[in-house]
Amino acid sequence: MINGRRHGELAERIANDIKKRRRLDAGIDQLPFNPMNLPGNNPEVKQARELEGGIVIIGRPTFKEFMAGLKRGWLESLEIVDKEERLSRELENDGRFDEPELEPSTSFNAGEDEPIPTPSKLKPSFVPPHLKSGARPPSSQNDHQPIPSALNIPPASIPPQPPLLLVPFLNYIGLTQIPHMIWEFFNERHKVRSGAEAAYRIIVGETRPVTAPSNFEDADPTPAEPFQAEPLSEPLDINFNKDFEAYYKASFVKDFTSEIQKAREGYYQELSKKLETARALARGSREPTKDEVNYPPPTEVELRAERMKKELRWRSDEAGWDIVKPSSSVAWDERFRSTLRVFVEPSSEREAEFRRQAEEIMSSVARKEEEQQ
Repeated sequence: MINGRRHGELAERIANDIKKRRRLDAGIDQLPFNPMNLPGNNPEVKQARELEGGIVIIGRPTFKEFMAGLKRGWLESLEIVDKEERLSRELENDGRFDEPELEPSTSFNAGEDEPIPTPSKLKPSFVPPHLKSGARPPSSQNDHQPIPSALNIPPASIPPQPPLLLVPFLNYIGLTQIPHMIWEFFNERHKVRSGAEAAYRIIVGETRPVTAPSNFEDADPTPAEPFQAEPLSEPLDINFNKDFEAYYKASFVKDFTSEIQKAREGYYQELSKKLETARALARGSREPTKDEVNYPPPTEVELRAERMKKELRWRSDEAGWDIVKPSSSVAWDERFRSTLRVFVEPSSEREAEFRRQAEEIMSSVARKEEEQQ
């Protein structure tokens, strides 16, 4: 089971796994040495085993992240991008850690006819090597080699993918949906039935190609409609659980992005004070207070690392929310149309054959038990 704890984690993992596979298939990377060369560790064997099974997707947000990761993994460049290094370069030039310019003053004398030290004479604050623009994290030799353009373009067709089992799920959020939560608590049998029917579909194994609108684009001008009187005659897989998105109020969608912005603004307001304290204590321009002795404030190095960690999380949350928010459509590429398949309710012929096979197996088991007795 793959479970993303934050928005966007699932899409990121799927995209990275696909890119690793593409790099191996293109000969850019090599498989790591494995002393236990078991048959099951062969990539071809693993891929064949995956195609024999399937992928269970629970809920529309998971479906959106899966499709986004699938599209990024197969269509993006194979170049390895270090997110921390790229972000450190961007943050380095935003001026948050720049030294303030001190105005010269003739009324103050620091002793021995020395004027107030200029920023150039102040003790420079230490910058960790991994945050400097010229530093590079240790990486393999293949990471620095340029990838030939012929290998770095998206494939004309995508290899076969395991079929998808789409399981509907709705997570009630908010006070107005408490009645739905209460009803759901006392009617768990509906979830059990839905799960059993989904498991039956994957056991029988009947599939069909995924359905999507012709000339589909990653834009969805139509809002979700949860209380549609009549279902569509030909429901599209790309609209899986779309009606559930209307349960999320616009205020909830707005609050998610605004909370990140408020947290960022509040952090940077406090950062200047913390940075001033850290530099004053590092240069010995004042003595630490009693509280600072008992609970040392963070140093400038720690503040830089903390800022990097927070910005990575904020930006990942924003990017992940852009994928799953109700106003976003499912990522799509026309190459998926001939590659993706979904499990469906078995036809009467397939179900009859499956029941016949099951009866034969049960009869064989019963005969063996009788012989043993």
